[in-house]
Amino acid sequence: MTFAENEVHLALRVLNTYEGERSDRVHKAVIKLSNGDLHLLACWAGGATQQDVEPLLWFAGATEPGATGKQIFGAQWMNSFYDRNRLASPGDVS
Repeated sequence: MTFAENEVHLALRVLNTYEGERSDRVHKAVIKLSNGDLHLLACWAGGATQQDVEPLLWFAGATEPGATGKQIFGAQWMNSFYDRNRLASPGDVS
């Protein structure tokens, strides 16, 4: 599979965004949520902010035993949203 250059840049940028324990938590979260899909990894990484990573970590809870229905639905919905926007042409996104 080939990825656009800007997706690779965004996906790799997350590796240098955080430090220490926070870095490990964010990296694990985006990897779990993207399930190995580089486009999704770039989207999740782009959505995490330096000030507040708690929403990202909440979504990542969907991949853990004991996840709530809301977490599972939310993570699946976001991945579907990211996929929809990947497949839409630039003028088609609504």
